[in-house]
Amino acid sequence: MSATAQTRVQFNPKADPDHGSLSSSISGTSTPASLEDDTEQQLLKPTPKTPLPKLQLAIICISRLAEPIAYTQIFPYINQMVEELHVTDKPSEIGFYSGLVVNENSSLYHQKGRLKNFSYSQDSLFAIAQLFTIYQWGRLSDRIGRKPVLLMGLTGVALASTCFGLSNSFIGMLVSRCMAGALSGNAVVVLSILGEITDETNQAQAFSLTGVIWSVGSIIGSTIGGLLSHPAERYPTIFGEIGILKSRPYFLPCFVSASITASSVLFALIFLEESLPSKVEEKRRQKALSIDSGASTPTLTSARSTIKGYGSVPTSLDEPAPPEPAPAPSLTSLIRDYNVRAVLISTFLLNFICGSYDVVFTLFSYTPVSLGGLSRTPSEIGIALAFMGIFGIFLSLFVFHYLHDRFGVLRLYKALMSLFPLCFMFMPVLSQIARFCTSRSTSSTSSLFDGILWAAILFDMILTRVGGMSYSCNMILTKRCAPSAESLGATFGLAQSVSSIARATAPAFVSSLFAISIEKQILGGNLVWLVMVIIAYFGVVTVKGHRI
Repeated sequence: MSATAQTRVQFNPKADPDHGSLSSSISGTSTPASLEDDTEQQLLKPTPKTPLPKLQLAIICISRLAEPIAYTQIFPYINQMVEELHVTDKPSEIGFYSGLVVNENSSLYHQKGRLKNFSYSQDSLFAIAQLFTIYQWGRLSDRIGRKPVLLMGLTGVALASTCFGLSNSFIGMLVSRCMAGALSGNAVVVLSILGEITDETNQAQAFSLTGVIWSVGSIIGSTIGGLLSHPAERYPTIFGEIGILKSRPYFLPCFVSASITASSVLFALIFLEESLPSKVEEKRRQKALSIDSGASTPTLTSARSTIKGYGSVPTSLDEPAPPEPAPAPSLTSLIRDYNVRAVLISTFLLNFICGSYDVVFTLFSYTPVSLGGLSRTPSEIGIALAFMGIFGIFLSLFVFHYLHDRFGVLRLYKALMSLFPLCFMFMPVLSQIARFCTSRSTSSTSSLFDGILWAAILFDMILTRVGGMSYSCNMILTKRCAPSAESLGATFGLAQSVSSIARATAPAFVSSLFAISIEKQILGGNLVWLVMVIIAYFGVVTVKGHRI
């Protein structure tokens, strides 16, 4: 079987043991009990796993690591950079202008018993540029190959980071971030490569690494930005005499980020192998032809020039020409495909739900107990989020693939998505626990009641992190729903576009709804939780509609 054919088998929905029982339940037809038993036995029966291509996987991880580093190294100093460039004279507007540079920026403050949303901007040029280009990057990788598109994207990220560090005006910052967004198609290419170098037996391990790499990259990027900004002032003995670091105090973290990205370009250029099935087949045939030409003799050559008959020597030159790859489906045809449309809807809701939780949890934690919040300090919130990040990495590395192999991706996806309504339902319970602990706490029992409150907070956060494994399920289903191997990049690009829309709109929606709920005391300040429970429930319902 050719490499192309082998790849197309992976896109057969019937290859998944979940498919039979799920599609039957959706269509309304009954499934014989014996068939259900056989399906369950297939789920429980251990299947030998295909070994992961470790070298290729390592190169992909290195390439993927560069993007979150470049993206997050800006966060620690962006507000200070905007202030020093004198973009505005009003401190309350700094968050707005910072939000034009980074994707999400939301700030609330408490004054005289009222919660006010004084600066919010999610219209990031980075997100807008990414939204309009990421699908095109996926389509391009379906035509010319994954490797060249990945190299172009990484090179663009390195150039954008360098330009940002050299910016001495707000316009320069916007242009460089817009460039970074327009060239940030690496996620689509990486996911497409993972889909092509893995199969049903090992894809859970590979796809779960993407979340781990992003988390690790975010930690590294934030550390670089926090420690290396204003180096001439903070480390005068080392950088005090370097003129460019005095005039461009944010160049060093951008340069370090760009250097890491440039290193990933070099590694990918040397070691990464092309995975697009049509290019792999073309390379295989060219290699076979070159080997056959070197081993040919005049006799064999003349024999091939005559009509083949008894006694002719079969060689790779006798193979029929490979069929032309099927044309990639258009955007309209992709959206009309039921499986693609179902995955896009669940992708939007998953990202909207998780994006909303990330924002509203921080706001809820910081809000005073008297207004229905938890009265946590920024340092406490940061430590809790860092701990949950580490816990999420543990789940991705050691838990997800086991659950995937045991239950199948569809059943696991449904179970994980079912946790999000519970997370939002538990928020008003947390508020009541905080009120109870605060009212009963004394100097001698403060530690006890604070421990009770933290236990309840961690319970809710653990539920959310477990539910976060839905991302890996979603990526696997996106791979499956691609109509053909030639449209895998376009399908991932479309899914990433939908994800960008959800991530851009969720923070504005939930932060505004939270502020209105608290300030107006609608449903006792619980309107935001009711709305989010309903949205999260719809996320569970959409998973039931999958037929892949």
